[in-house]
Amino acid sequence: MRLGSVGERVGELPLEITGFVGREQELREIATLLAKARLVSLTGPGGVGKTRLALRAARAAHSRFPDGVCFVELSSLRDPVLLPHTVAAALGLSEQGDRDPMELLAAYLSEKRLLLVLDTCEHLLDACAMHVDLLLRIAPGVTVLATSRQPLDVPGEFVFPITPLPTDHEAVQLFAERAAAVTPGFVLTDANRADVTAVCRWVEGMPLAIELAVVRLRALSLGELAARLQGRLQALTGGRRAAVPGHHRTLRATIDWSHDLCSPREQTLWRRLSVFAGGFDAESAETVCGGGDLPAEDVLEQLIGLVDKSVVLRTDEEPARYRLLDTLREYGAERLVGSGEERTYRLQHLAYCERLAERADSPFHSDAQAPLLTAVGRRLQDFRLALEHTVGAEDPALALRGLVLATRLWTHWLTAGRLLEGARWLGDALAKVERDCSERLEALHRLAWLLMCLGRHEEADTRVAQALETADRIEDERGTAYAIQYRGCLAMLRGRMAECHRDFDEARRRFRKLGDRDGLAIAAFEQTFGAAVVGDAAHAWEISAEGLAVLDEAPRECWTRSYCLLYRQLALWKARTREGAESDPAGMRERLGETVRLKQTLDDRLGMGIALELLAWYAEEEGRHERAAALMGAAQAIWDRLGGALLGAEILLVDHRAAAASARAALGDTAYDRCHARGAALDPALVVTFAVEDRDTPPRVTARPSAGDITGDGSPYAPGRTTPRGKARAAAGRTGGALTRREREVAALVAEGLTNREIAERLVVSKRTADAHVEHILTKLGLTSRTQITGLE
Repeated sequence: MRLGSVGERVGELPLEITGFVGREQELREIATLLAKARLVSLTGPGGVGKTRLALRAARAAHSRFPDGVCFVELSSLRDPVLLPHTVAAALGLSEQGDRDPMELLAAYLSEKRLLLVLDTCEHLLDACAMHVDLLLRIAPGVTVLATSRQPLDVPGEFVFPITPLPTDHEAVQLFAERAAAVTPGFVLTDANRADVTAVCRWVEGMPLAIELAVVRLRALSLGELAARLQGRLQALTGGRRAAVPGHHRTLRATIDWSHDLCSPREQTLWRRLSVFAGGFDAESAETVCGGGDLPAEDVLEQLIGLVDKSVVLRTDEEPARYRLLDTLREYGAERLVGSGEERTYRLQHLAYCERLAERADSPFHSDAQAPLLTAVGRRLQDFRLALEHTVGAEDPALALRGLVLATRLWTHWLTAGRLLEGARWLGDALAKVERDCSERLEALHRLAWLLMCLGRHEEADTRVAQALETADRIEDERGTAYAIQYRGCLAMLRGRMAECHRDFDEARRRFRKLGDRDGLAIAAFEQTFGAAVVGDAAHAWEISAEGLAVLDEAPRECWTRSYCLLYRQLALWKARTREGAESDPAGMRERLGETVRLKQTLDDRLGMGIALELLAWYAEEEGRHERAAALMGAAQAIWDRLGGALLGAEILLVDHRAAAASARAALGDTAYDRCHARGAALDPALVVTFAVEDRDTPPRVTARPSAGDITGDGSPYAPGRTTPRGKARAAAGRTGGALTRREREVAALVAEGLTNREIAERLVVSKRTADAHVEHILTKLGLTSRTQITGLE
């Protein structure tokens, strides 16, 4: 599965930590629905197992979706406006350019065959319904699998209710499996089956309730567990089992019981942990949840206790991270409100987010830059929660804290490509903090930068003017320097190079005087770009040298260093093409190889795309046409996620078009397209390997095997057959390529000698679709022409 990542593991199907029990019939029915419907919603109460079933169904179905499966977890998302941003991020799309995230999704998904899993939609029901309806209309190859406590009510939706496990079989099987993990040596026997069945019936087959009940076997015998659970549920419901909907009542009663069996300090930690939007580690739990009758130094012991009781799950990561299931988080949040502690621990959570954002922001240029930005990306949901509680708050002090937090996250908004989201938070925060102050001035600077990157130059101009006026009123020299820098950026973007360099020179002079190393380094790399695009290599080298010198004290800094190095190479390319200067391909490859590695460290896609383009242009100039085409394919995969090749910069697009036309003319359309497709199919690690190695053809891509592939006894091909279909399948096995069923069908037709147009007519698809299938087959099998499929032995 090809999955997106923006400094965090997004989009990827989460690993299953515990075994999956039963549900065979449901999985078969869901598979049937996914084969004929484009929206399938798994509905049911919390704790019934919707997410686990969706994940298992997605794994089984993913071979039918050539463009992969993308998982979007929504439980910690609160603002419906951020839904398209979240889906885009899970797909690996970055908000570059002035494009609405729905437009970006539409453009990217319009020709994709992909399964999108939206998990936990009920609290964003209207937003999910609207966006799913739109996506299904504009992306005919996309199928959506949703989980929700109620249907989305979208036209064409197939609703599949998930009921609890049958209490006489699958629930008993789940109990036995979990009990064996809790109490080693536990075995389901004729002697204990009645008690196990009784427990499963009392919790009405709810998987989460079974998980919570089994934990008590550490302290109780099975007979005691059955007796106490029966008494507990009868007491909680007053013996009136039909008083409220059964599954909701039973699960709530089981959670109540689990809560009551926790120690008082475990109960305290449980409710305080509910302030986290997603996962957390031990250090963050100690920092946020410690206080009063639960000092920070005692939090870890209570956390271990909650893990032992299955209230908190430990994820399979290093260092250890933890999470509360959604239902248990909701329960804890109710308890937190009832305790009167909610404001205190919301503020402690806010303070924790503020400290992390501050460490990533100041100083930005440090050896800790990459790990700090990674940490910020992993906690995005927590930052969003903190921003929701502060940005726009009526309390002026709280609103100011929201403004500062949104501003300090500029490093994330830019490096992760969440430009629209960052601009929205900063714009909303500025609307609530209108008085002149240094915090507002800083926010104006960062918002102007985001707006420029989005192409909204007039709005950026307004913010720069406001910043200059504010800096003058409050006599803030640093603020003036930044405003002049961004005014220079705007001049550069508008092609007014004399104004650009005048402002940048003035800004750098002021930053030197102030001792602002962050400002000086960034101004240097931005001005280097201004010199590079006009081919002024000497000026670019001079300016970037100052930026790199500032970074001497932080040798592991990645972001600004890589841009200084990248724009030096761009300057040399432009100078060479404009002035006929000699080039140094070997030296260029080495220097750009270092840039590519730095870009990968931060997952900086914009910089990576420009570096790959430069490598491609040089390769084409050397006459290495296959390498050039493959590198442009790898770059194109990035541009597809950013929203346009080289972000529409005409001064760079002219070189891109020239190199592509030259390579296509030398190779021919078929060979060029094949090389381009092989480059586009590379994952990020292989892209880096290919980019830094001096080779003309990229590494072969070996597709991951999937649960849905037909192999072994399930193969439709008879052993020993030597038909063209058998030869095509044998080749897939030898090369490790895992072709989908449709790709195997297309390969067999190619092997029979059919043209792509004839294949399209035979399968009742467009010729474009047939062309795409053939390209995928050639890439997966590592072949160079369709005639090799025809002649397979």
